[in-house]
Amino acid sequence: MNDLFGAESFSASQVREFVQGRVQRLHAYPDLVNQAKVNSKKHFMESQDFQAAVTEAVVDNQEAHNTMADYFFSDGPGISAVIMALADAFYEAAIDQRTDG
Repeated sequence: MNDLFGAESFSASQVREFVQGRVQRLHAYPDLVNQAKVNSKKHFMESQDFQAAVTEAVVDNQEAHNTMADYFFSDGPGISAVIMALADAFYEAAIDQRTDG
């Protein structure tokens, strides 16, 4: 998958998270879901509607992530809340992983 992003060096998890995030976002488009259901994979993949939705999803994601990162690094009171939310989510995921394996 890294080959898709040119010479940039991303970890497998970064690429996976990027792709999974966009797929999740694209599922919010009922027209795309319907197109996928009624077209062959080849025809769907060539859809101009899909290409436009992907571009929109990437732009929306970039803007949101930049805003969140700016907020995180702003030294505001919310930084500790973000850290606590991440700690909570990480802990729960780690516990789930420990009990699964």
